[in-house]
Amino acid sequence: MSNNDVSHTGDSTLLRRVNQSAILELIQELGPISRSELARRLGLSLATITRIVTPLIEDDLIYEHSSAGSSGGRRPILLDFNYRASLIVGVYIGRNMVGALADLNGTILRRLSVPSKQGEPGLQALVDFIQCLCSEARELGVPVRGVGVGAPSIVLQPDGIVAWAPTLGWRQLPLRQYLEAALSLPVVVQNEINLIAVGERWRGAGRGIDNLACISLGGGIGAGLVIGGQVYNGSHHAAGEIGYLVPSARFIGRTYDGFGCLEAEAGGHGIVQRTAARIAAGESSVLQGDRALAADTVLQAARSGDALALAIVNETVDYLTIAIANLACIVDPERIIITGELAEYGDLFLGPIRARLAGVVPAIPDIVLSDLGMDAAVLGAVASVVHETSDALFVQPSRT
Repeated sequence: MSNNDVSHTGDSTLLRRVNQSAILELIQELGPISRSELARRLGLSLATITRIVTPLIEDDLIYEHSSAGSSGGRRPILLDFNYRASLIVGVYIGRNMVGALADLNGTILRRLSVPSKQGEPGLQALVDFIQCLCSEARELGVPVRGVGVGAPSIVLQPDGIVAWAPTLGWRQLPLRQYLEAALSLPVVVQNEINLIAVGERWRGAGRGIDNLACISLGGGIGAGLVIGGQVYNGSHHAAGEIGYLVPSARFIGRTYDGFGCLEAEAGGHGIVQRTAARIAAGESSVLQGDRALAADTVLQAARSGDALALAIVNETVDYLTIAIANLACIVDPERIIITGELAEYGDLFLGPIRARLAGVVPAIPDIVLSDLGMDAAVLGAVASVVHETSDALFVQPSRT
């Protein structure tokens, strides 16, 4: 954006932030780079570049590099991005608390995982967990810029209030306020699948894609939506709660406790319940007598050719296809990324889902598996903290 665009935006502050972001993205992509080359590529004056770059150097986000070669005269000083100016703690809360310490480029320097706890002990355990990662940063001699937390719940924005996380026993919990008071650091709290979508767009299978959806398959089912390059939360912060989709008319008029109607059938819990019911009804399976029946054991049995397990997978594919068809028609994402605890069994789902979608929807999105796993949630937390704590760092990946 050039200086002439001010009249169109009517906001010089916005212009400065956009130019800061553009400069930082170019330095991240091409650095080390000279001020004059930045000016040429961005169509800005050298004076404007210098005015924007100076506070970024003072903030330690960029630094002056060794001089470049020159055909004569004074050699230009080059600018480079300081990925280690500060570090960010990213945490995903599921059955375990999974956390990482990462730099501003998303490089994970330390990982940590401990079992989650419920209620007030769970809150204190989360604080202790984050402080442990912060102590790792102190050992590295680098300040922590902020903390990002992904919670298994609808999260009311911008206050970071966890509406209801049944697995943790947290209801209407002002988690952001609680953590900021305990840690004295900026904190971002988001629904964990939204953070996964951000992380996938930044460093994963959704890199550079402006319209995408991430579907998490685990005990439940949820989706994170990125529309026009931004996370879409919806009017009630419940966008992407596809676990509540109604697969057919026979599900209407029933009450679902703890799970939505789709995930009660096709989530990990639903897979186990349907399998157990068919075994109890007398169907033969290698799973008979398995007292610790779990979704992954059912899916492993399907891979081995067990007839009952294959039938359960076939039903599950039907349910997931309905959800993806609805999502494709309403949102029209370029790509859908499958992630979550059950994504490792994606070979059982992806091909059949694609086949069932053929001819059903006007445009079939590209459907792929995550290549980041749960690192996507941590990287999404990193990207969200960077965005919230800087006027300049938008963390917008280039389309390369």
